[in-house]
Amino acid sequence: MKPISEQLRQRRLNLGLSLSAVARRAGTSVATLSRYENGWNRFETQTLRRLATALDCDLDVCLKPRSKQPRSCRGRDKTAAQLRRLFWDHPLTPKDLDQHAVWVVERVVEYGQLEDVQMLRNYLGIDAFLEAVQEARFSSAKTRNFWEQMLQQEGRTCTRAYCRNIV
Repeated sequence: MKPISEQLRQRRLNLGLSLSAVARRAGTSVATLSRYENGWNRFETQTLRRLATALDCDLDVCLKPRSKQPRSCRGRDKTAAQLRRLFWDHPLTPKDLDQHAVWVVERVVEYGQLEDVQMLRNYLGIDAFLEAVQEARFSSAKTRNFWEQMLQQEGRTCTRAYCRNIV
């Protein structure tokens, strides 16, 4: 399915309508419609409903569970190769990514760069990554506080003892 931004633009163009014509019909601004058509991802449901009506469409919102994609060996090898520099005390192997995910996550979020964290998250999948973060021990209070906040944003709680003492 195409992103909503593309669907809005395509429908407007198929109807031969200008940005201003659709914005006027929807009771919104041209700037708002333009943002929505150009990849804006902070949609307001009410505005989307008005735009759907202006474009003679029904608005259908659905939630789909994320599929658990099998991890590829090639992705595992590439991920391990990129992260290997962070493991100076133990040679990181591709198997470590699966067998010792918490240890790998601890090291990567503590010492890695944003690209490293993103690559590991993409390899593990968001759920497995966040589960490992929940169990992780961080030596830096700054890192620990950051990930506690991130877990809270995701509706998850830290499972370590030091987290339970936080109000």
